[in-house]
Amino acid sequence: MNVTLRQLRAFVLVARLGSFTRAAQAMYVTQSALSLLVRELESAIESRLFDRTTRTVALTAAGSDFFPRAERILAELESAIAGVDKLVARERGRVVVAAPLVLSSTYLPPILAAFCALYPGIEVVLQDTLPNQVLPLVRSGAADVGIGTFASDEVDIQRTLLFSEAMAAAFPAGHAFSRLKKLTWTDIAQEPVLALRRGSVFRDLTEAGFAAAGLMLKPAREANYAGSLIGMVDAGLGVAILPGYAVKLADPARIGWRRVENPLIDREVSLVQRAGVSLSHAAQGFVDFIVAPPAAR
Repeated sequence: MNVTLRQLRAFVLVARLGSFTRAAQAMYVTQSALSLLVRELESAIESRLFDRTTRTVALTAAGSDFFPRAERILAELESAIAGVDKLVARERGRVVVAAPLVLSSTYLPPILAAFCALYPGIEVVLQDTLPNQVLPLVRSGAADVGIGTFASDEVDIQRTLLFSEAMAAAFPAGHAFSRLKKLTWTDIAQEPVLALRRGSVFRDLTEAGFAAAGLMLKPAREANYAGSLIGMVDAGLGVAILPGYAVKLADPARIGWRRVENPLIDREVSLVQRAGVSLSHAAQGFVDFIVAPPAAR
């Protein structure tokens, strides 16, 4: 059996309007073309659907039984098409975003709030995790996109730069550093330095800053999390080297910060996705939103 949607539409229109002429006009086809569609449908299902006279068109018993079924098929098709249209229009869907704890608690919340206000039908799932877990989540497909700072030699990912920021030093409020107009790596080397452990891209950036100043990093204490370093600073254990956004986690009444200069060491925050893999409409909508200039959001 080979039944087409045009045949179903022709049959339903004739049944609704009671006229081949009006049905042909509604489909923007000739009456002979519409009659052919109905005859082809009757042939396919091996049943006569209409009793025709020169003046009237009436459904046969088979036609009366088939009519609500055909209407339901067309209604379900229209609903399915409308659902696709909504996806294309980004009215609904789901997107999973993986990001490190610091960005998840500072940079992303206002962006998520603005996106969800604009697209309330799209569910945004935030996977807040460790920095080194973002790429595995994206590569495995567990996350649609990831946000963070990544090594330049990572393969199989497509990246879009979101912003750059300088590495910063966090120190107790009232520290002499707060009175400096410019804080350098040489200044910091005179203090107990608190740093993230090896394996972190931020540790690599910290070591690069000291090396550029002709110094070697010798941490007094290390930690896995930026929040732990901030806690150590608050306890008076030293000066922490952190990405700028991490300092937003600190109480400004207790902890001060300055970007570290001579030289400035920037970290890039990028959005990543699997290379060569198309995103869902919802995920692409999120990407378009977050990469847009802030004024355009």
